[in-house]
Amino acid sequence: MNTFKHLLTTALIAASATSFAQSTTITVTTDSTSSAQIIRTRTRNYSRVTSDFSIYIGLNNFGGSLPASYELSPIGSRFVALSWQKRIPIAVSGSTKLRLITGPEVAWNNFMFQDRNMLVEQNGQVVVEPASVDLHRSKLVTTQLNLPLMLNISFRSGFSWSLGAYAGMRLDSYTKVKPQGGSPVRTHNSYNLNPIRWGLTTELGFRGDAKLFFRYEPNSPFRTGLGPDASVWAVGIKL
Repeated sequence: MNTFKHLLTTALIAASATSFAQSTTITVTTDSTSSAQIIRTRTRNYSRVTSDFSIYIGLNNFGGSLPASYELSPIGSRFVALSWQKRIPIAVSGSTKLRLITGPEVAWNNFMFQDRNMLVEQNGQVVVEPASVDLHRSKLVTTQLNLPLMLNISFRSGFSWSLGAYAGMRLDSYTKVKPQGGSPVRTHNSYNLNPIRWGLTTELGFRGDAKLFFRYEPNSPFRTGLGPDASVWAVGIKL
């Protein structure tokens, strides 16, 4: 009878082990009042596709040889993105795990100009010229729908590194100029911006904590010959 009870208990434990999300302790008591503790720990399932939502917050700026009028405020020029990502396992059986990360994101580049400079379009060309009044704020904002594709490597130590590229299409762009003591004026226009932009991206993190990211677009966001030949970079934190 005792043997049957032990076999039945063992079968029940084996059948229910996969339903435990954390370590579970089960006490089995026999007729002889002896007891035994059986501990079953369910390991995390790394082989399934997971989803997450992330927020990128950082700074961005132009690169390259640009006129002095294109000088941007280093703190006021910000980058923000909202990202919905899928983490697709490729090789996750060992201590070093490899995944593919992709998913749509909406990104905003805020280019804040220094002093009284503002971006305008003249005779089909995009130029930066000084305003006739003092300005509290003058910036160019671009909104873009991106699709990144990154290869992620995570190590047993907890560190992870992602490297890849992204491409996106322009959804909107506008300038926002606010005179000192006045109301802001927002002007929507294409400003000779390329409808499609692409860049390289990398991310470095530790376990589930925030990650550092860096992005670089080698090509100018403006159409060739219709705006400055500038690269774009962004650096910040991924939450």
